Formats: sequence, C-alpha cells, structure tokens
Amino acid sequence: MASLHLGLLGAGIARSRMPRLQHYLGQLVNTQIEYVLIDGLNQPAFDAKACVLQAIADGFQGLNVTHPYKQQIYSLVSSPCIPAHERIGSYNTLLFRGHQILGANTDYSGFIRAYLNKFGNRPPGQVFLCGAGGVGRAVAMGLKALGCKKIAIFDTVLSQAESLAGLLESEAVSVTLVTEQTMATSVVNADGLVNCTALGMYHTPGSAIDLALVSKQQWAFDAVYTPLDTLFMTHCQQSGIQCLSGFDLWFFQGLDAFRLFTGMEIPPTGSLKQETLSWLDQ
Repeated sequence: MASLHLGLLGAGIARSRMPRLQHYLGQLVNTQIEYVLIDGLNQPAFDAKACVLQAIADGFQGLNVTHPYKQQIYSLVSSPCIPAHERIGSYNTLLFRGHQILGANTDYSGFIRAYLNKFGNRPPGQVFLCGAGGVGRAVAMGLKALGCKKIAIFDTVLSQAESLAGLLESEAVSVTLVTEQTMATSVVNADGLVNCTALGMYHTPGSAIDLALVSKQQWAFDAVYTPLDTLFMTHCQQSGIQCLSGFDLWFFQGLDAFRLFTGMEIPPTGSLKQETLSWLDQ
C-alpha cells in the first residue's frame, strides 16, 4: 500500500476536518495517508516559512496551508504546479519534490468547481467581497474566471485590498475599493456577497458583513466552514438568498489537493459529499 506523510499548516485549526477527509479519500484508493495538524495559533513567534522547511526535513511529501499563512509561504515556492495559479499571489497546497517546493491554489480551482456545482453557468453579476487575503485573492480570481466583471473589495488592511485590486484590474475586471463609509451602498447594490475573512469561525465569532444590509442579493458565499452555520450564512438562508457554504469550497478544494498529492482523481459523488458533510458541526 502506498503511503504519504502530509499535513495542514494554519492557525486555530483544531476543529479542521481536513485530516479526516484526506484519510478517507486515501482509503478509497488503497493509499495510507498520515495527515497531521500544524497549528501556529499559540506558538510564540511562529515562523511559517521555517515550519515548511522543517516539514521537508522531517520527510513530509506535502502540506495544505490555510489562514493566515498562504501569502507568507508564497516566496518559498520554486514553481507552480499549474502555471495560472502563480498570478493569484498565494498558495494553499505545497508539494515537496526533493528540496524543490511546488505550489498550487486549490481554493481557486475548488471555488470554481463549487460555484458551478451549486449555481451552474449563472453569471456572478456584481460582487461585494470582504477580505482580500489568501482565500480572498483565490476566490476573486475564481469569480473572474466565472465571468464576473465588477467586484467591490473591502479589507481592514488597505494595502491588501489595493494589491488585489491591481491584480483584478490587470485581468480586465472593474474594481471598486470600499471604505467604511461606502460599504453600505456596495453591499446593497451587489448581486453576490462574499466573505473571505475569518470572522464567523469558532474562535472569531461574528459577521464581517452587516446583516442589516443583507436581504435582496441573489447569492452569497462564506469561506468559513467551522461552524457550518455561521451568522452570515444563517441570515442569508433566512432571507431567501441562495448560498454557497464554506463546506462546498472545503470539499472541492480537498478533492483537488488529494489529486495533486496522489495523482488520483476522486469523483465528487453525492454519497461522498453527504458522508463528508456528516462530519462537520452543524
């Protein structure tokens, strides 16, 4: 039986179900997966880059990377697994080939697959995106690939919003940088609402988007999946808005990461989706 030593690097990831997903997928194709959590949340002066290099020395074959380290480890990558992913500016999947580090962004590919699976070929329309960090960049580029022409971006770190705006404008997407003063107008006028911040997770409860402004939009996406029913998702569902959950992204990006790690494709069957959904806290 083939065997792989993998892990997830992030902060506040104790409740992540990615180890269980990768173990389960491995069992389906007779591959033993050793998959560990590397949580930098309570480690003083944690160095994500040094952690990746130590993982290579310890015999890991690859890592998934989540908030807040996706952009921090970007410069370590020798080359992208998929050339188009380099432009995103962040990686969430690393493959180790000797001392060479290959990178991919399965948030990007996973979001596209999740959106098409949920909404089909319906255009995203005008989108308000909150959070321009690692997952925000991937989702924004995914929206562009899906035909989105207008994106309004808000981030509490202005430089992050400006960086993503520059990237999207180079891809012929019309971008509006949103301030606290213009946020209400941007949210109300959006067809789609996207949360790519960590607000809503167990250790950072709340909603990055003012729920009082959410009622008439067509669709919404929340990158958070722990818990599955965030305040934002719950309010959107109660308002009759079609929702794409953090689970949908997690599921498809996890399948994409497994394919990169193993070279084997696992079909996203309904039964597989229901099995993995049952693992999450409802």
